[in-house]
Amino acid sequence: MPFLLSATRSPFVPADDAFGRWHPVDLGAHIANEALNRAELTAGRIDEIWVGCEEPVGAQGADMARAIVLSAGWPDHIGGTVLDRGESSGTAALHAAVAAIESGQVETAMVLGVHSASTVTPGASALGRNYGRPWGDGPAARVADEGGLLPAPRQAEAAAVSVGIDRAAQDAWAWRSHELRSAASPPTAVVPTDARPADGTAVQRGTTIANDTIHALPIDLADLPPMFDGSGTITSASIACPADGVTAIILSRLIAGDTGRLVGTARAAGHPRDPIGGLAVAVAAALRDADLTPDAIATWHLAERTAAGALLACRCLTSFGVDPDRINPRGGSLAVGNAGAADDLRLSVDGISDSMSGDIVAAVSYGMTGAAVSVWTRQ
Repeated sequence: MPFLLSATRSPFVPADDAFGRWHPVDLGAHIANEALNRAELTAGRIDEIWVGCEEPVGAQGADMARAIVLSAGWPDHIGGTVLDRGESSGTAALHAAVAAIESGQVETAMVLGVHSASTVTPGASALGRNYGRPWGDGPAARVADEGGLLPAPRQAEAAAVSVGIDRAAQDAWAWRSHELRSAASPPTAVVPTDARPADGTAVQRGTTIANDTIHALPIDLADLPPMFDGSGTITSASIACPADGVTAIILSRLIAGDTGRLVGTARAAGHPRDPIGGLAVAVAAALRDADLTPDAIATWHLAERTAAGALLACRCLTSFGVDPDRINPRGGSLAVGNAGAADDLRLSVDGISDSMSGDIVAAVSYGMTGAAVSVWTRQ
């Protein structure tokens, strides 16, 4: 498995706020160059880049990976690939780069997770119907007798309620995420980044943003109305708000860095109505690949798009014997916001950057399109 040479990211800020006027290509180029600086590498050492993006349309379309190379001022010969694997797009890009390194195709690779909810509306890939209807008829017909396909938050809500995860449990998880994230020190991987604010934003252009924006919660979550229907359990506190951000990782098979090393990977998918996408299969496969037992892993960094989905994923992890206190000990995305593929890759970046020497950490993402796990050891 390859060495980790650099793990960096931008702050994560709400959509249409401090990064509202950053083009995702230019923000990606900025963070890519900062990742090079931290790794003490020149751009010429990068053989290729992989970009994870679950909304590769509009400003994030047209091979954004190659556009980032050009925007960053790198040598012309460096190419790039964009991957969309739904909720685990950032991890899919990571695993694709690992496969290329292990096959000998490349020596050193950069992986980016890019998401700008300010410029590309979440769900744009499914809503962009100018050239035909995404997914056609087959997927919906496959599960028509089981209630059909639902949007991801609604499916997580329904699945959670079916196993007894009620609104009180979801509200409690949202509080936990905010309290832990608010108490934690700023992630060491964050690169201070100048604001390019959206219109009407109080932040001045050029102001340096040095940390994630943490959303405030009302004192009494019980006063919040359900988001989807009167009997629902998801509220504005238990679903991660859209956010902007970029995450970067540099990997190499020959340059032995002192940051960390990837020791296990796995991906899986599940039933079309499974909101955690075959997560149990992915976790078991990643543990086999790393030749580890669950108790060897110091911390599990878990995606938090909804509290309902996170609690379902926690049940999956605890079924393997994982200590719940080792899951998201610094809080998660419910406190900061959902930055798509950037947030997916953040699970690895923050996990390894803020761990102790010798620690083993796992990054776990999931969704209706599948699940993915990366296991790292800190050098």
